[in-house]
Amino acid sequence: MAGKRKPILISVIAVAGAAAVATSGIFIWKHQQSSQADGLAYVTSLKEINTAAGYGFQTYYSGVVESQEVTEVKVDSEKTLDQVFVSEGDSVKEGTPLFSYDVTAMQLQLDQGNLDIERMQNENTTTTQQIQQLEAEKQQASADDQLSYTTQIQSLQTDLAKNEYDIKVKQTEMTKLKNSIEHATVTATKSGTIKTVRTKEQMQADNTDVMLTILADGDFRVKGIANEQNIQTIYQEEPVVLKSRIDDSTWTGTISEINMEAENKQNNSMGYYSDEASTSSSYAFYIKLDTSDGLMLGQHVLITPAEGSTIEKSGIWLYADYVVDADTDQPYVWIAGKKDKLEKRYVTLGEQDAAMGDVEIADGLSGDEYLAYPAEDYQEGMRTTTSYEEYEKEQSDSNSDEMPADGEDIPFEAIDPDQSVSFPEGELDPEFDVDPEESAEQDSSADAAPVDPES
Repeated sequence: MAGKRKPILISVIAVAGAAAVATSGIFIWKHQQSSQADGLAYVTSLKEINTAAGYGFQTYYSGVVESQEVTEVKVDSEKTLDQVFVSEGDSVKEGTPLFSYDVTAMQLQLDQGNLDIERMQNENTTTTQQIQQLEAEKQQASADDQLSYTTQIQSLQTDLAKNEYDIKVKQTEMTKLKNSIEHATVTATKSGTIKTVRTKEQMQADNTDVMLTILADGDFRVKGIANEQNIQTIYQEEPVVLKSRIDDSTWTGTISEINMEAENKQNNSMGYYSDEASTSSSYAFYIKLDTSDGLMLGQHVLITPAEGSTIEKSGIWLYADYVVDADTDQPYVWIAGKKDKLEKRYVTLGEQDAAMGDVEIADGLSGDEYLAYPAEDYQEGMRTTTSYEEYEKEQSDSNSDEMPADGEDIPFEAIDPDQSVSFPEGELDPEFDVDPEESAEQDSSADAAPVDPES
């Protein structure tokens, strides 16, 4: 009987041994997977993320100070321009002569018109006399001749009515012509500064009849110019900062109007740091100033969104998200250290810019480092890379290395035969709830179990 129990005992031990091997193999595989927690961190050159270095490339638009009210003075295309009395930049008062029309031709038309009126009036006098004569003769005529007189009288009355109408039309024309001659010199209706003076050729090229524009005296506004690449980046009521081109003076205001219709001339100076702006269409927008103190009419300024920083920055500035434990006395950043391994670099913080969300690194970085954006699973010693493609591939590969599903085999290559795993005495395998003492008792009871002699 004892001989028959031996195979059963061996079988039980074999099963227990296999379970132990499987347990150890799974733990070793899991341990190897967790040992790869060094992972891979993507790092970027500090020179590329230093917001102080990017400060000089803030978006700027060119602008010019102008009057709140702009008066356009048009020319009459039916008249001949004679003289222009003003130039761009001239200050004018109400009533100041701007330009005049040639009245020589108008005077000739007026004289000829008056002669035509006099001629038609004389014709009407003669026609009236003829009608009176015919009516008198008709009274003496026979019944057979009266029809002929009636026809002649009606024809003359028609001529008389037509002449009366022509006289009225001509008199209206002469009144307008006389008024044009009397007002051949066009004067300013308001005080201000001459902004634009166009020649006849320029008006034809621009397809406009506006010869002069006058900036009225009074409160100022600023006209800015954007191009088709950056016009969509501004919006009405957006706060802006205006900077002088000659000193450190600044003004503030808000965008009050945006003209989405392209101006006739191409933009050659807007989008201050954009090469493409030299060939793009230009669009005007207008700024309502909080104050115009210190500004001059016609002064050129630079315009930038107020959300941009007003702090002059130098050295090293980082977005606050790059700094870990920034509210403690040991803030640090993740950098690529020796042998391109991830390590902490403790830094000293300086000034903060709440508007831009960045902070000055007063000490701890030289400027040549490569930084990683913080993540919860970062550990010192992790590998780093500057290739985002390599980083993405690593992430994709690590996501596929998961625990095998129920019924699946553990990859043979995942088990290192040279590694052994031991557990503290009295503790259970963390992966499988197997008590070694309980397993031994099961072995003993299996050995003492009665065996059917027939088996």
